[in-house]
Amino acid sequence: MRRFELVEGTSSKFWEVGLADGDGGVALQVRFGRIGTAGQLQVKPQADRAAAEAEAEKLIREKVRKGYSEVGSPASTPAPAPEAAPAPAP
Repeated sequence: MRRFELVEGTSSKFWEVGLADGDGGVALQVRFGRIGTAGQLQVKPQADRAAAEAEAEKLIREKVRKGYSEVGSPASTPAPAPEAAPAPAP
């Protein structure tokens, strides 16, 4: 699941989204709550995987627009500085 957090003023919230395959098809799973708690889980059945992915991306855009930042992903971790190339031999 992708995790997003908002820590601002007195707010300290998280929001997670992921897809789950099951016997009944694909479902969108959303977990949210205060950081440090288990939060609430909502499962929303989707018509197919493409619809679930599209809905997840739409919800992610909404959360980012509200100020949430993704945590624990390569996108949220700064890239390491490139190593200096050795100087050519004279």
